[in-house]
Amino acid sequence: MTGMRSAGIACLLFCSALSSAAAQVVRGRILEELNQQPVTGAWVLLLDRNGRTHARSLTDASGQFVVRAEGAGEFRLRTILIGYRKWESEPLSLAVGQTVVQDVMMGLVRVALPAMTVEAERTCRVRPEEGELSAVLWDEIEKALEATEWTIEKRLYRFRSVVTSRTLDRTLTVLSDSTHRRLGYSDWPFLSIPADSLMEYGFVQPAEGGPIYYGPDAQVLVSDAFLDAHCFRIRRARSDTSTVIGLAFEPVSGRRLSDIRGVLWVDTTTTALQTLEFRYTRLGRWAPAEQTGGSIQFARLPSGAWFIRDWRVRAPIGRLTGTGVRRDTVLFGYLERGGRVVEVLSAGGEPIVRFEEPPAPQN
Repeated sequence: MTGMRSAGIACLLFCSALSSAAAQVVRGRILEELNQQPVTGAWVLLLDRNGRTHARSLTDASGQFVVRAEGAGEFRLRTILIGYRKWESEPLSLAVGQTVVQDVMMGLVRVALPAMTVEAERTCRVRPEEGELSAVLWDEIEKALEATEWTIEKRLYRFRSVVTSRTLDRTLTVLSDSTHRRLGYSDWPFLSIPADSLMEYGFVQPAEGGPIYYGPDAQVLVSDAFLDAHCFRIRRARSDTSTVIGLAFEPVSGRRLSDIRGVLWVDTTTTALQTLEFRYTRLGRWAPAEQTGGSIQFARLPSGAWFIRDWRVRAPIGRLTGTGVRRDTVLFGYLERGGRVVEVLSAGGEPIVRFEEPPAPQN
């Protein structure tokens, strides 16, 4: 019933009876305002009056997009392109079963990073104010995280990966390791649960077979619960010649649960998210925090879709010693898992891009 328009009372009654099955569609193209060339790899969001996202679409090589609303109402289009300022349309009304065609002339205005200050490095702030360097970085990071989540949800690509699993002793010497190849759709590489639960019970939670170490997925990182429980500060790159800048996060003062702290590294020339690094906190004296945690490297396909290129996570293994009131936990070693994408294919199996094989794991 997409595109059906009312024609007389009979059709109005018919459309009303089947309104739950009707689709409300906005389709069109995103074009650059100056030269009217198609904008490829831009994200188009359909937002209702309350700002809730009803649909997301990625523009193709000709700049085309299609988004579908869950019901009739008033909506706005928001166009997002990493490295550029957001664009938002005037309100548009969608009737039941209506299709609206709208081309968007988008002015591509580069995001400018504010100057880094000593205060920005020293001060850890919850919800940085608009215009601050940390707020601008977070806005670009959020775009990349949402884009990666879209790739996972849509299953438009399949990924051939080399996956490793290793057991290390307390000195990080390899006790056992295995490597295998996997072909499938993308998913977040480590176990996570809703942010509200993590904030209430911690990132490390007891279980019958031993503690479960949860990691931060995209939905956790952009959630209000996580943002309210963590503060952010600017982190300089490790090298003076590096082109990245970090947005570091850590639990707010007073949190007593196991949590995470880390850095989101952003390319200063493109404002594209490159890497997420994190470490667990408040694990207990037996588990060295600096040896735990994980990392994710992000990458972008020619289509504009984002995906997880490389990942690793390491958790400590404890062993109980002693008896009675003298029982204690000591460090036995670590369990480490990781993976790297070596080829990207379409959902139908057509090769898109290949990468070099990962080197053999080192201690």
